[in-house]
Amino acid sequence: MGIRIGVDGGGSKTEIVALDQTGRVLRRLRKPASNYHVVGMEQAVRHIIEGIAEVLQTENLEGIGISLAGIDTPEDWKIMADGLKKRFLVLAQETMIPYLEVPVVLENDSFGALMSVKGEFSGNVLAVGTGAVALGVNPEGEVFRVGGWGPYIGDQGSGYDIGRKALTAMVASFDGYGPKSSLETTITEHLRLANVHEISDWLYQSSRRNKDIAALVPVVVETARTGDSSSNLILVEAGRALGLLTGALLRKTKGQEVGLVGGIVNMWEFLEPSFQAKLQEEFIGIQLLKPMYPPSVGAALLSRISQVRCIIV
Repeated sequence: MGIRIGVDGGGSKTEIVALDQTGRVLRRLRKPASNYHVVGMEQAVRHIIEGIAEVLQTENLEGIGISLAGIDTPEDWKIMADGLKKRFLVLAQETMIPYLEVPVVLENDSFGALMSVKGEFSGNVLAVGTGAVALGVNPEGEVFRVGGWGPYIGDQGSGYDIGRKALTAMVASFDGYGPKSSLETTITEHLRLANVHEISDWLYQSSRRNKDIAALVPVVVETARTGDSSSNLILVEAGRALGLLTGALLRKTKGQEVGLVGGIVNMWEFLEPSFQAKLQEEFIGIQLLKPMYPPSVGAALLSRISQVRCIIV
């Protein structure tokens, strides 16, 4: 029986699955991060290859789909493709498994997210975690991507954007040049700081990563539940920004359905009103879909698609 392997890698973890020919998950495991911008190319490749070697047992291999955060430019793709191909060559020699004889797809993690919606390389997906990106395929098979420009010039409505704005609101409240907000207390307590002044030491540590800022989203959501106006406004603005992002994609793909993937689902009750209001201005009757599969399964299904980039064909 042949299997397909899927790899969904990000800045905090990597999930690897093995699917049988019916799409059933045979094995699933987790490895550390595989976004090479976070852990470096060597570490990212090692985590991916080790995971693939562990989930593949005695079955015949039909394909591998690798869907990674941080594969945003042609240079990103080449760096990871070259590193992975070298390790696959070594692995094939060590194990006698024909890794070089099956399709090995490498794409941005939004591609695995798209496949996770319906198991098809079609439609649209809004993937929101630390960053935010929308990906879609029109009826002619053309692929469009909107967003995903990173925290300096993009990612509006993302986890990082929400966390950054919460920190901004926190210090504005503390200094008195912004509305009074409970974020002063909730963020300080969550980070186990003695006082608001210590936020600078926490924020500007050399080890601080974007995902650490995004990890403040649950604090913002819980503070919003208490009626804090600053927290609520941050989430309303995020919903509107994601509506703008999605609308830009729908104008390109002419679609009427969007799958929602990632941490967005955990705060949807706060984002939905402004998200829907923005979209309904132009796209009346748009349908929001819950994914059928996790992104790692979507990555495995990606290995059978011809329109994507392969390390090995």
